[in-house]
Amino acid sequence: MRRRSRPLAELVGELPLRDLDFRHWWADHHVFQRTHGTKHYHHALVGDLVMGYESFTATDDPEQTPGIYPAEPGSPSDDRLRLLAGWSSPSHQPDHSQVPRRS
Repeated sequence: MRRRSRPLAELVGELPLRDLDFRHWWADHHVFQRTHGTKHYHHALVGDLVMGYESFTATDDPEQTPGIYPAEPGSPSDDRLRLLAGWSSPSHQPDHSQVPRRS
């Protein structure tokens, strides 16, 4: 069984008291885990990133939920992630002139 954080347990306990829809969804088990979608991030150096995500449960270990977060090839997010990857190279010093300007 997954360990739950105290704040999460308190939130789940509070939601049915504050939201009638949630109360029905929770009772009917219509609350589900999202396994795919889009995430929006803001990185301090390169700015906004938009990436898809896919997560799944490993059949041999249902307590593990690996995930991947790809950027659309050729997108500004892809370019920004490649820039960050280049900076992580031990032989490369960051060139901050390549940082995309915020629009």
